Amino acid sequence: MGYVAFALKYRPQNFDEVVGQEKVVTALKNAILKDRIHHAYLFSGPRGVGKTSLARIFAKSLNCEKGPTILPCEECLSCREITKGTSLDVVEIDGASNRGIDEIRELRETVKLSSAYARYKIYIIDEVHMLTQEAFNALLKTLEEPPNHVKFIFATTHPQKILPTILSRCQKLQFNLLPIEKIITKLEAIVKNEGIEIDKSILYAIARSSEGSLRDAESLLDQLVPVILSKIKIEDVISFLGIIDEDTLNKMVKFILEKDITLALDFIQQIIDSGKDLGIFTNALIEHFRYIMIAKVSPKTFANLFQISPFTKDYLKNLSESVTIEDILKIIDLLIEAKELSKKLNSIRIPLELEIVKFSSPYREKVLSKDNDLKIQQKANSVEESNKIDNSFESKEQASIENYFDKGADREKVAYHKDDNDIEEILGEESNFLTFDNIKERWEEIISEISKTKVSLASYLREAVLGSFNNNILRVVFPKRYSFHKEVVEENKNTKFVEGVFLKKFGVKVRLKCLINKEESEVDNCVNDTKNSENKDENTFIDELLDTFKGNIYTEDV
Repeated sequence: MGYVAFALKYRPQNFDEVVGQEKVVTALKNAILKDRIHHAYLFSGPRGVGKTSLARIFAKSLNCEKGPTILPCEECLSCREITKGTSLDVVEIDGASNRGIDEIRELRETVKLSSAYARYKIYIIDEVHMLTQEAFNALLKTLEEPPNHVKFIFATTHPQKILPTILSRCQKLQFNLLPIEKIITKLEAIVKNEGIEIDKSILYAIARSSEGSLRDAESLLDQLVPVILSKIKIEDVISFLGIIDEDTLNKMVKFILEKDITLALDFIQQIIDSGKDLGIFTNALIEHFRYIMIAKVSPKTFANLFQISPFTKDYLKNLSESVTIEDILKIIDLLIEAKELSKKLNSIRIPLELEIVKFSSPYREKVLSKDNDLKIQQKANSVEESNKIDNSFESKEQASIENYFDKGADREKVAYHKDDNDIEEILGEESNFLTFDNIKERWEEIISEISKTKVSLASYLREAVLGSFNNNILRVVFPKRYSFHKEVVEENKNTKFVEGVFLKKFGVKVRLKCLINKEESEVDNCVNDTKNSENKDENTFIDELLDTFKGNIYTEDV
C-alpha cells in the first residue's frame, strides 16, 4: 500500500476516536440507543472539524451487522466497505460538483430502490449548500416522505444558504472549532505512532496556525515530516511552513516592552530574511500582547488558556507583572494602526517599524510633554492677546461713546445691548474703506438685494434706522416695539447673510450689530414683549412663507 496522508490515515473510525465534538457524538449515540433515528440530519460547522468523518461513523453504526450500535464491529462486510468507501448502500455525493436538478432527479430514482444488503440506504451529501434552488426543490418531496430504508446526512459550512423548507425537515447538529489543547493531543499521538521526534513548540505553532481545524493541523504536520527527517534546524522547519513560533514572538515582545529600538528593528529584518510573512507575524504579535493583557487584568482567565505552551504562559505572566496595562493597550493600538496603515501603503514593514519606534523611543514622553506644554502656552497666549484686543476695542468704543454724548446726544433717548449687559455706541467715525454716507445712500439697494433671497429679513431691516458705522461695525437701531425683529435679524445665519451682501456690494467685511431704542412707555413695552413671546413660533412660520413666496410685511403705527 502506498503512502497515505495523515488526515486520511488517522481519520476517526468510531465515536470514541472523534476529537472535540462531544455534544454531537452524544446526540447521535442517544438516537441509536433509544431508537429515535431521524430520516435526515444536517451537520453544519467550519471546515476540517469532522463532519464527513462523523457521517461515515454514523452510517457504519446504523448498518453494522450487530447494529444499530454505538460500537460498530469493524469486521462485517458493511463496516469494512464503509471504511474503504466502496459500500453500495452508503452513497457519498459532492454537492459542489453534483449541484444540478438532473443529478437530484437521478438520486430520487435510486432512492426508490431497496438497499443491496445493508439495513439502510444512506446518502451523505457534502457541501449541500452548493445545490441549486431547483435541485433543492426536487429533493424536497423526497425529504417530506422518504422510504423507511433511506437516511440522509447533509454536511455544510454554510447552513444559512440552505432553503428553510429543507432545514425544517432535518435534525440539525452544529459542529465547533477544536480547542488547541485537543489538537495538540491528537498531533502528539500521531507523532508518537510515527516514531518522529519533534519539538513541542512546533506542535503549538501548528495548532495555532490551524485555527481550530484538525484536518489543517494534520496536513501541516504531514508537510513537516520530510523536513524534520532531514535533520535541519527547528528555525528552518518553522520557516518552511511560514508559521510564527512562540520563541520568535516572545523575543519581539521582550524587545518592545524593554523599548530596545535597535534590537526590535534588527529582529524585523531577521524575520523578513527568514522568509516569514510580516503580516502574519503582526497578527500573531497582536495576539501575543492580548495574552499579556489577559494575564494582567484576569489571571484566572489566563490560567485556563490553552492556546500557548506552558513555557510561554509562564514567560508572558512574568512579563505582565513588570509592565503597566496602559503600555499594553498602547502597543496593541499601535500595532492595529500599523495594520490599517499597511493597507494604504501596500506594505506592513514601514508602518510596523514606525509604530514600534513611536512606542519605544526614549524621547517619546518628553516630546509629548513638550508638545502639550507648547499647546497650553499657545492657548494662554491666544487668550491673553484676545483679551488685549477686546480691552483695546472696549476703550475705543467707550471713548467714541463719550465723544458722541459730548456733542450733545441725549443719553436718555437711546439704550444699547451688547451681550445683554454692556452699553454700546450708535454713532461713530467712518471706516477708511467705506463711509457711513455711502451706506445711507445705498441702504435701499442693500435691502432690495437681501429681499431677493430673504424677504422677511429685508422687511424686518426696514423697521430699523441706521445708527453708525465705524471700525467696520454697522449699527442699526430698532424701536422697542420691534424687539422681536431685532432678535430675528441678529440670529447668526441672518447676520452672516447681511454681512455677505455687504462683502459682495462693497468688497468690505462689515460686522452687523443690532440695538434697541428704549424711548417707549413701560406699559407698551410689557405688552409688546408678551406678544412677541407668544407669536415667535407663528412669526418664524410666516418668515418661511415670505421667503418661499417672495412676500412682504407692511405695518402701521398705532
